[in-house]
Amino acid sequence: MNTLCARLSCSFKGEIHDLHTVIDLDSLPLDAEEPPDFHRLLAQAAAIDPYSYLYEVVESHDIEFSAATGVAAQCCELGQFDWRRYVRLQREEGELVALRAIAARTLGVSDLDQHPDLKAAMLAAYRAGKGEQTDG
Repeated sequence: MNTLCARLSCSFKGEIHDLHTVIDLDSLPLDAEEPPDFHRLLAQAAAIDPYSYLYEVVESHDIEFSAATGVAAQCCELGQFDWRRYVRLQREEGELVALRAIAARTLGVSDLDQHPDLKAAMLAAYRAGKGEQTDG
């Protein structure tokens, strides 16, 4: 499970608004080039109307990300979240699930991570079969 805490604090009409939510990254599409609209997700969690002036204030502030879980933990650092890296790692993890099953079934390798050269070769072959560029 991949989750991410998002927090933002802003002032509007003399009131401080502390917005906080946990975002389930597994529920978001990975095929988008651009990251999801985290401001919208945060505002929705706080029941802020996207057509309100408060929403405009929320959009003008930076979101602080923290407490990421799963693969997302590798992409969250110093309050920032690297969406592109997350997408790349998630796709790679999906590929590795298939490759681990193949390695176990056909080669008797129960832990592909213990065989980095084999893992790299299988990943390169998998990607070549999909017509993707490989590193190296």
